[in-house]
Amino acid sequence: SRFVVKEIATYKTDDFFAATPPLEALRLLLSMAASSGHDVKVEVLDARKAHLHAFADRTVFVQLPPEEAEPGYCAQLVRCLYGTRDAPKRWEAFLAEQLIAMGFARGRASPCCYYHPALDVRCIVHGDDFVLSGRVGPLDEVKAGMHERFLLKELGRLGGGQGELREMRVLNRVIQWTPAGLRYEADPRHAEIVIRGVAGAERSLSAPGTSSKEFEATPGEEEENLPERTASLFRSFAARANYLALDRPDISQATKELCRRMSAPKAADLRALGRVARYLVGAGRVVYEYPWQSRPVLRVFSDSDFAGCVATRLSTSGGAVLLGTHLLKHWASTQKRITLSSGEAELGAVVRGFSEALGIQSVARDLGVELRPEVHADSSAAIGICRRSGIGKVRHLAVAQLW
Repeated sequence: SRFVVKEIATYKTDDFFAATPPLEALRLLLSMAASSGHDVKVEVLDARKAHLHAFADRTVFVQLPPEEAEPGYCAQLVRCLYGTRDAPKRWEAFLAEQLIAMGFARGRASPCCYYHPALDVRCIVHGDDFVLSGRVGPLDEVKAGMHERFLLKELGRLGGGQGELREMRVLNRVIQWTPAGLRYEADPRHAEIVIRGVAGAERSLSAPGTSSKEFEATPGEEEENLPERTASLFRSFAARANYLALDRPDISQATKELCRRMSAPKAADLRALGRVARYLVGAGRVVYEYPWQSRPVLRVFSDSDFAGCVATRLSTSGGAVLLGTHLLKHWASTQKRITLSSGEAELGAVVRGFSEALGIQSVARDLGVELRPEVHADSSAAIGICRRSGIGKVRHLAVAQLW
């Protein structure tokens, strides 16, 4: 058993915040491993009793368990303990101090990304999990240094050599090493849970449904809210589908529309959820292929539908970021203001594309790689606005959009 205390959250502060890396950092690490030759391996380490490593920097008294307690006595913590609110923050500071002492440089865009320039080893920390990539010798040297500083459990090394794993799980994602390259797949259990939980999802459909017209009530149907229990189940499965959509570009637009209707779901929204579940019956798995490549270019592709939402006439920005042929990130997000022309809607999508490009570029810089992104769009109006010098006069556009 593990001794865990219960600290009551009686006040709100950011002092206890601990960072987590963006999901695209993991994909970027895998993509760079597949872009650096077959001799780069991926290693996963797990810190045992992570929160007990760091020393407490504030005075905390705890009640001991019944089998250790004595009347009139309590204990003062020397190290952090599970259940104290600042334990994750203190663990993050401790591991950063130790990795920097080993020669790693901490990332600026994502403080959970580390790069060892002398050994060319990259590391991503997610809670108490370490994901490293590098060649065999440097990886062994880094791992030996980490064993001196942390209580570690080795979960395996992914590679094509003798004794190396061909498949492993990282953050519940399935990572495979094949002769053609790496493969990445979301946890398939989420799709199975959605299929089992939504009634009438036995027959499969060829598309998940992306149009907002599918959320309109049928003629003669009353647009009343669902009963509270049904609405709660709707929110639960919509949220799970939305989490799955982080790794599933094919359902990102459909789940985004579902989540827009979480506050007051109606019968039409329930049918749309059923359509997503029926689509997952026939397309339960999507596997990212990361073939071996060299000298890849970071490219961003953006697009928009103009006033695509039937109810609000808001547009949707969509896009994808690729390193060479490797998909790193995708998105489908509703724009916040009604656009008055297709050029304005496309400009909003291009601005989002540039934002994502700069974000990926910053994370790549944290991992020791300098990328020069390209942003692609298919709207001549949006491209023309982007290429202008100065603010100028552009009809229907707020000045802030051009910045």
